[in-house]
Amino acid sequence: MHMCMALCFIRHSRENGNLGPPLNLPLAKGSPPLNLPLAKGETERGSAFAGVTTQVALFFLSLFWAAAVHAADAKPGWQAEWDRTLAAANQEGEVTLYGQARSPASDAMKTFQKAHPKIRLNFVGGTGNQLGPRVMAEKRAGKHLVDVAIGGPGTMVAVYYKAGLLEPIGSAFILPEVQDASLWWDRQHHFADPENRHVMAMTGDVSSTIGAYNFNLVKPGEIQSWWDLLHPKWRGKIVATDPKSAGNIQNWRYLYYSPELGPKFIRKLLAEAEVRFSSDERQMMDWLASGKYAVHLFAKGANLDKAIEQGLPVRELNSQKESGSIGTGSGHIGFFKNAPHPNAARVYINWMLSREGQLNWQQLTKDNSLRVDIPKDAVPKESIPVEGKKYMMLSSPEYEDVTGLKKVIDEVLTQGRGKQ
Repeated sequence: MHMCMALCFIRHSRENGNLGPPLNLPLAKGSPPLNLPLAKGETERGSAFAGVTTQVALFFLSLFWAAAVHAADAKPGWQAEWDRTLAAANQEGEVTLYGQARSPASDAMKTFQKAHPKIRLNFVGGTGNQLGPRVMAEKRAGKHLVDVAIGGPGTMVAVYYKAGLLEPIGSAFILPEVQDASLWWDRQHHFADPENRHVMAMTGDVSSTIGAYNFNLVKPGEIQSWWDLLHPKWRGKIVATDPKSAGNIQNWRYLYYSPELGPKFIRKLLAEAEVRFSSDERQMMDWLASGKYAVHLFAKGANLDKAIEQGLPVRELNSQKESGSIGTGSGHIGFFKNAPHPNAARVYINWMLSREGQLNWQQLTKDNSLRVDIPKDAVPKESIPVEGKKYMMLSSPEYEDVTGLKKVIDEVLTQGRGKQ
């Protein structure tokens, strides 16, 4: 606008005979010279005053031109911050991630290395039961070794968050596409911690899954509801993840908070079905395939898919009667305080939550990313939440309190041991 005013001033002055001869002057470094033609009927004349007027007008025009060039070259604030962070991260040269060892989740976490080859990824894999105690032992010893964690809400919230080990993850957000909550399901970032700040849920699959079954032992349609598991036929024929494990508590949380199941169902299941517990997921799948057990509650999808690919007699078992929920599985991310590589940690977090990072995660794990701006062709349609529909999101803070759940489990299992 200011440039236009200057040009109009010069032109008006020429047309009224107040300016001297046309000038061909460079205005600013790198800008082309400005050649203003004479007004109609104008001759090579002018006074000293007119020449000065021209110089003044062109001086301001030069300033406006230079400002416009500078503005065009200037980077947005976030870009400058990202460039500084990335440069510092490359200087740090590494980032340490503690995450789920199970493939393909671990494979998805490691794809960062290809995107940022100058930052070495130190990946420490394990279950929540293994990594939680490890981190706590390191912190008690004054060792700050981990930058970022990815895992289930049990360990992420019950251990890391409760111990005050995590930064608000938003403090690591730099890229606009990561900051923009409208790019995520329900137009918001989703969190598992009570403050909605520290443990972010990246993934969410709609599920009515009970687990897996051996189709040589269970006929089609024979188990259509969780309540069908209480039939005497299945007594002693069910294996499940340990309900006392922090890494598995999300599964049992669904049973506890479901209005169709609740504490009453849990008491009956544990007291009457004689469920066998284990923390070894592969062993449980082997037991199921061999026929030692007919049903494997809360079987991990990746393990089941692998067993099916191997031709084992197992299939997914779904409830046809109880309402579905959104399970977030191992798709939670957290940023540790006192991170040894803080800049590299920020780069990792921004990359993992970016469109590229979430697309890689979704394609490899087949788990639905809560980002809605990426293709969903790799995810079963029934796993994708419908916009506007209400679901029980298992990692939501409203279901975070598991005190009552643990009490029910302890009471029933203690009573069971007393009867043996």
